[in-house]
Amino acid sequence: MPTNDSASITHLLRRTEYVARPSRVSALVGLPSLDAAIDDILNVTTPVALPTSIDHDIDGHGWDQYVEATQWWFDRMVDSPKPIQEKMTFFWHGHFTSAWDKVNSTFMMMTQNKLYRDNALGNFRTLAQAMAVQPAMLVYLDNVDNRKGSPNENFARELLELFTLGIGNYAESDVEAAAKAWTGHGIDWTETSPTYEHYKFTTNQHDKTQKTFLGRTFNFDGPDIIDQILVNDAAKKLVSARFIIAKLWEYFAHPGPPAAVLDALQAGFAADWDIKGLLKRMFLRDEFYSATAKQGLLRSPVDWVVATMYQTGLRSAVLNPQWYVGYMGQVPFNPPNVAGWKSNGYWINTTTVGARAEFAQGVTWHLRDSYDGITKMTIPTAVSTMADLFGLNPLSVTSYNALSGYLTAQRAAQPYGDWWEPTNLLTMSMLAPEMHQA
Repeated sequence: MPTNDSASITHLLRRTEYVARPSRVSALVGLPSLDAAIDDILNVTTPVALPTSIDHDIDGHGWDQYVEATQWWFDRMVDSPKPIQEKMTFFWHGHFTSAWDKVNSTFMMMTQNKLYRDNALGNFRTLAQAMAVQPAMLVYLDNVDNRKGSPNENFARELLELFTLGIGNYAESDVEAAAKAWTGHGIDWTETSPTYEHYKFTTNQHDKTQKTFLGRTFNFDGPDIIDQILVNDAAKKLVSARFIIAKLWEYFAHPGPPAAVLDALQAGFAADWDIKGLLKRMFLRDEFYSATAKQGLLRSPVDWVVATMYQTGLRSAVLNPQWYVGYMGQVPFNPPNVAGWKSNGYWINTTTVGARAEFAQGVTWHLRDSYDGITKMTIPTAVSTMADLFGLNPLSVTSYNALSGYLTAQRAAQPYGDWWEPTNLLTMSMLAPEMHQA
């Protein structure tokens, strides 16, 4: 059983709260056990109110509302008292995906965002059922066009392939049956405050015939499809549980979850679908604190930006991260497709690293005047100051040598100090490998 020593808590917080805030490390190390520390991390407050200025559509202000929503979310990731709530909101956003570009409704996208936040650590079955009839999802995967006699299979297919079971665990006939079951589940487009567009079931558009789904013949309605997977079919319950656990392990630990972890966790999760309970058991696993886990995950663009914002004290109204993250490969509210985002190597190529460098340079312009004193420090002190600023300690030998080597060369060329010395050192520090490791 891992213990709540400083190294374990630091690793746990970097994965669950974006960064290991020193005050949080001290507080959690002071608790009697790792079990108690994890309980503290997972003890979140719900629900969270949306900003009143972006909770409905305002004609002609779509882009402004998107910017405000994105900046609000970035700031919540930095400043939330329990950031695991935002980490999990983003996980569900990348799992049960919808995209602002297609949905084209502030109200729908923000109410979906609230649904994922309020249920982030709740019950997976409850969340899945609510997600299926949330207007943003109904639009994004075209169930608004799914009617008796002309079924649209988009939502049904992704429900099985990407949301619950995974490829190879259902037949094409199951997709067809599920699509028929979800006919008639659509939207009332009436725009009346405070409901605006909301879910509506239209009975004369629903296929009421017998359908055979996963080997069972029944007059399935849409929600029955989810319950057939998560409640009634003992084998598929385990398949779905293993599928979700694997995605969560890859999100918090490293790609390629060990079979022993999946074997140990799947039955308990399938028994109650309690997300918080699953995360606690996951974070108590020895494998979560292994060298493979500690070294096996890169910060996504959003995670890296959030870490940078926390370490510098700058927030989104100043840094405008929404202008940069697209080039890094990850745009909140706009996943690339219904499969969401990939991880690790997906984030690192010449284009995406260049975008991170551009963002780091932008951060530098807001910081450099405060670090003119770097030129008067010894090289070890200057490097240590940068490492402390960005939470990089302990620096690897490679990173230390790169930063100190730059200063050595710079001071040889400009022995009386130079404007570029703190400027370049700040940017280089944000691009150090330690800054990109989750």
